[in-house]
Amino acid sequence: MPVHAQDDSSDVPDDSPDGPPGGTGRAAVWLWSLLGVFAACVPCALLVVERVGSAALSPVPLVLVILAALAGYVLAVRAVVGEKFTPASRRSRALVWSAAAVLFLASVGVLLAFRPPPPPLTRMSGARDVAVVGFAPREGRQDRRVLTDLADTFAHDLVGRIPTATGVRSYAGEVSLPLGELQETHRGGLERKTARFADETNAEIVLGGLVSSDPAGQTTLRPAVYVRADQVPDSPEVAGWYLSAPVLATGGWESARSRSQLSAELTRRLGTLARFMDALDTWRNGSPGEAARILDGLLDPERDPATDGFVPPDLVRLFHGNAVQDQASAEAGAARQELLERARADYLAVGPQSPAGWRAAISLQGNAYRRALGPAHTCRPGTVQAGLLAQASQALRAFSEDRDLPERGRLTATVYLAQAELCRITAGLVKDNGTVERAVAAVRAARDVPGTAQLLPLAESFAARRADDRGDEAAAVAHFREAVAHERDPVRRALWDGLLASSSLRRCDLAGARAAQRDALDQLAAAQLAGRASYARRHQYEQLFNEELRQAERICGA
Repeated sequence: MPVHAQDDSSDVPDDSPDGPPGGTGRAAVWLWSLLGVFAACVPCALLVVERVGSAALSPVPLVLVILAALAGYVLAVRAVVGEKFTPASRRSRALVWSAAAVLFLASVGVLLAFRPPPPPLTRMSGARDVAVVGFAPREGRQDRRVLTDLADTFAHDLVGRIPTATGVRSYAGEVSLPLGELQETHRGGLERKTARFADETNAEIVLGGLVSSDPAGQTTLRPAVYVRADQVPDSPEVAGWYLSAPVLATGGWESARSRSQLSAELTRRLGTLARFMDALDTWRNGSPGEAARILDGLLDPERDPATDGFVPPDLVRLFHGNAVQDQASAEAGAARQELLERARADYLAVGPQSPAGWRAAISLQGNAYRRALGPAHTCRPGTVQAGLLAQASQALRAFSEDRDLPERGRLTATVYLAQAELCRITAGLVKDNGTVERAVAAVRAARDVPGTAQLLPLAESFAARRADDRGDEAAAVAHFREAVAHERDPVRRALWDGLLASSSLRRCDLAGARAAQRDALDQLAAAQLAGRASYARRHQYEQLFNEELRQAERICGA
């Protein structure tokens, strides 16, 4: 009987299973889970690195690392879902993905919320510091390292070459401002960021600019400066960013001589601006003669206005006239008239189409008011030039109603009109029609308009003197108190305090009068230290007040 071969293949164990054993699958799931947790914790690990290093990573590498962590995290979650949640419903898988996304976003949120702040910028301590923030490419490709080197070189060269600058520092490698906005109409972002930078570094002037190159290799720099508004309260048109005339560097940045010439030209232009701001500061602090001498140097006939765009010549003439006119206030007779005529010539030299034209036109009428007072410079009957005073009042009224002027211009004209009308009323030339009171109300309603802070105490003092003339002592005292509260100049504040003390004595308010006198003496002492008042003047005021006080004590006691 033949023996048939048997197929024993069914008894042979299968060494090629369709999937891995249970132990291997669990190991893979654990491996992917650990990878996912690691990827989610990468942002938190970055936070630890930044904390230990005490410095924040720059945005580009930070974003790249987070994206790499996100990619690894997504692969890990996908593997875990494929291993453990394949039989599960779509809703369960969606919940797993949602939970994983929340975990990763929470990790990134922790990083962004608790990142260490960037190191603070170095703060300069001088009153007239200059900060160089670098130069931005305007057209073509520019090597930013070369531009940073140029900014550093310029800051180094500037030290000691501008006497009014108390400090110069380059921040080109530490801060990045959107200087490209300089060539745009709207510069809101640049203005806001620069204001924060200037506040943090205490810089009075910030220097930057735009650079462009043509195919022939010539390089052009368009310098720009930023001036803080609180440094030029009397000249808001100088505040903010503005561009100067371009400077051509024919040799390019590679030429050491070309870079030296460019640095010298920037130094010259910035020096002009620094001297102008020094003159404004000197004038505001009660030294009009010294301010006029500084501005005289800026009115050099050999100066080229086309290359000194940081300070328009008309603006220099305007403030030169203001300083000379203030000098006239301390003079009498022929000397006073000569100074007023010099100021008038400055105002007339400013063209009507100039950005400073409206200011010069209003100042010209203020000059006419002063010339109308005559040698006695009082408003008593028979002492004024009625025709010239009426002409000035009419012109100022037109300016105060001109809607084409900025609000600051209309308010200035309104206060000057109140002064002229008060003089005409005191001289018996016209009846009181409420012009002075309306001026006070207008300035009070717009006291936050830039450049008008000095107008309110003047308007209040005019209203106080008008109330005093009417015999309304209570109103006079109230107006004088407002004038004192808003006046910064020590000489004028001493004047308002003295008039307040006299009005208080007439009301038998002896305590209020003594308080006003003490403040007036303190203000005169401060003016004396600044060289703006003499000891004799202060002593004379104290004697006059004491005499008034003795008379008031007798009258009020009776």
